[in-house]
Amino acid sequence: MPENQTNTSVIEKICHESECAEKIATLSSDEHNLFKTFTYCPYCAEELSLVCQACKEELNNNEYKFCPWCGAKFQEDAPNK
Repeated sequence: MPENQTNTSVIEKICHESECAEKIATLSSDEHNLFKTFTYCPYCAEELSLVCQACKEELNNNEYKFCPWCGAKFQEDAPNK
């Protein structure tokens, strides 16, 4: 991918349970920022997955600078841990 590529993304934490995803979608901005710091889902206790927001592919590391599938550069100022 060219170095001047402007495709950017962020790493999201998601729960694969549909009921949890619906509840997470209704969180306020402050609650959602807190959710980003969680390791486990507060609704079902499953470990949260890391995904590229651009292509929705699952990641195994939150320290990547670029998505290994779509090449999007992860925004450095976005909390992703």
